[in-house]
Amino acid sequence: MREAQERETTMTSHPISRNGPAGDDGAPALITQSWKRSEAAGLTPEGRGMRSVYVEDLDLQRRMVKCAVPILNKLHDDLSGMPLGIALTDERAQVMLRRDVDSGLKRHFEAACFSPGFDYSESIVGTNGVGTAIETGMAVYVHGEDHFKSSIRHFTCAGAPIHNPITGRLEGLVDISSLAKDANPLMRQLAIRAARDIQESLKVNGSAKQQLIHSAFLAACRRPRVAVFSLGCGVFMSNEIGAKLLDPIDEAYLREEATSMLAPMSRDRVKLVLPSGLTAMIRRTIVEDGIEAAGVILEVEPIHYEQPAPAARRRDPAMPGVAGRSEAWRRSRTEVASLAATSTNALILGEPGSGRATVARGAHLQKNPLAQFAAVDATVPSVLDNLQTSLDSEATSVALLNVDAMSADDDAAAAEAIAKDQVGYPARWIVATSRADSDWTTRSRIAENLHGAVEIPALRHHPGDIDDIIQFQLTQLAPSRTVDVDAAAMRVLRRHHWPENVTELVAALRHALRVRPVGTIKLSDLPASLQSTPRRSLTTIEMAERDTIVMALNDTSGNRLRAAENLGISRSSLYRKIATYGIHA
Repeated sequence: MREAQERETTMTSHPISRNGPAGDDGAPALITQSWKRSEAAGLTPEGRGMRSVYVEDLDLQRRMVKCAVPILNKLHDDLSGMPLGIALTDERAQVMLRRDVDSGLKRHFEAACFSPGFDYSESIVGTNGVGTAIETGMAVYVHGEDHFKSSIRHFTCAGAPIHNPITGRLEGLVDISSLAKDANPLMRQLAIRAARDIQESLKVNGSAKQQLIHSAFLAACRRPRVAVFSLGCGVFMSNEIGAKLLDPIDEAYLREEATSMLAPMSRDRVKLVLPSGLTAMIRRTIVEDGIEAAGVILEVEPIHYEQPAPAARRRDPAMPGVAGRSEAWRRSRTEVASLAATSTNALILGEPGSGRATVARGAHLQKNPLAQFAAVDATVPSVLDNLQTSLDSEATSVALLNVDAMSADDDAAAAEAIAKDQVGYPARWIVATSRADSDWTTRSRIAENLHGAVEIPALRHHPGDIDDIIQFQLTQLAPSRTVDVDAAAMRVLRRHHWPENVTELVAALRHALRVRPVGTIKLSDLPASLQSTPRRSLTTIEMAERDTIVMALNDTSGNRLRAAENLGISRSSLYRKIATYGIHA
């Protein structure tokens, strides 16, 4: 594990003072947005010192560096005599190598800590050709006063990201820099060309398994009008047709199925019902590396029915894994998605079962459907170990659930682990969930690492979403079935108070699906607690009696005389208890 040392470094001051990039009037949106992110990170443009992070044990043996060195050396020779410097950084904006075409630039770069081992991420240095290119995923040209820090405005730098040609994952960045007085916009094109050459080298020198999978994937893509997906070496890919066919929920579901399809199967063609209700025929092809499976290729052909059942109608939720269209629900989702998109650590408030963790995961998937998401339950004794395991993983988002249940000691230890994790770049998204009525934020150290808060409404506060939630949950609970709910059962589901929120609704649907393995769900299939609306809270004995009466009425198809006989009570007693318990009979 690499040890990071923080150093306060005094940098050469440039006598420029202003309040925004080019006055914010003529600045490109990319630069203006970068300045806003820099300010949000707590940086200030002026000041003699700049906080830098230095890492000693750089991994110069990684494949990206080995592929880049010959290309950077050639570029250095080709640019001989020009007042430029060339640098290579990793995906976290830490400088790996630097080649000075003009030796006179060395002292300028070193004074600015632009040397191997130093972190040039936007959150540390502000707007610059390295950090801003990595933050946006685009090639950038940051000229002179476009830099956030006044101490580096005498530079101009152009950065171009390097992506793995097979996985698409960010591997690093090529930067070409000069003094602002010697700058030329063509520096950006030089950086882009060098990044592309390194990507091509990565492709040629990829692992044998990756090459096998990639070749098989490209071969399948040559077939016209076929949606193709592949899974191998931990990477899930799709062609353009496949990307348009499936929404993020269906794609995440297919990825899980692809993992299971790596195991031996008796058939290479299977029919699969996806969460959206789309039914597809899947053709499986195993990519073999010797005697073991290197990966799997899936060709997906949608099956269209002439008269699809209502439950199979496709509804595209605004957020992966989340259903509902009411204004309050959409507003909460949008706020969480915005925090996730900007990696702003957040606190999600609400009642248990209201969908706090679901919305956090949906926002993560909306940002990057292929990235890992880790959820840590703060109510378990091993919460600290589980949290550290998640922070050490490849997960780009970590959710700490029910954080208000933690002890003061665990809270302090977790806060320290999270703060230490946030030093790296790119910082993962940390999100915590808590009850809305908790005073946790006033006594928590973890809260110091959170910078945004959103409250999720209880289900009873957005009842108009119940239909959408029921339809979505049924496709999740019974993906191989077409499930409908009759009018009487739907009326009961709509008017129930749902004290345990969506968790209680899902439990009720599970119960109904067990009672009714096939066909339309009826009122009698719902839990007894939903088939009554008492005017007061019931005792445990009263709830047991209520449930027994509901079962007797269901067994006799609502015949009260026969139900009273089966229960061993008079018909008048049965009528009185039906009224007392508010039983829908």
